[in-house]
Amino acid sequence: MGLSRLYGLLVGSLMAGWLLVLLATHAVDVHGHQQAENAQLYACADTMPTDVPTVGVTLCDASPTSELDLRRDSDNLQSRDGALVIEVAEMSIASEGGLQPRDLIYRVGGVDVKSSAAAADRLSQINPVSDTIINFLRQGRPYRVKLRKN
Repeated sequence: MGLSRLYGLLVGSLMAGWLLVLLATHAVDVHGHQQAENAQLYACADTMPTDVPTVGVTLCDASPTSELDLRRDSDNLQSRDGALVIEVAEMSIASEGGLQPRDLIYRVGGVDVKSSAAAADRLSQINPVSDTIINFLRQGRPYRVKLRKN
């Protein structure tokens, strides 16, 4: 193999590697949108945060961001009213169940919740006798967990 061809292969592979690193670093998809795991689709509305110490979460009323408006149709993301998880206490039933900050809770125990106050009320009723199903969106995708008070 000639020296110039070897040099060309080396430069080509280095450029491809740098492009991959650049795309991974900036986390953009082929359409120029921020990837889902980094995007903030909901923010807190102008209300005071609500603590639910029995479950170990702090919530606020959720307000969709322009990022959600931009990507809802093209990325097939769901949009719901509900309570945005701001904080999850370590070793709480919420953390053990898998809830994370930026999850949007929209149903607790089969009842739709449209605000942090409604979600906090329903979450505070979780008991140790049976599981309570929590439906939520994580980055616009639906999930559910079962929580039970210890």
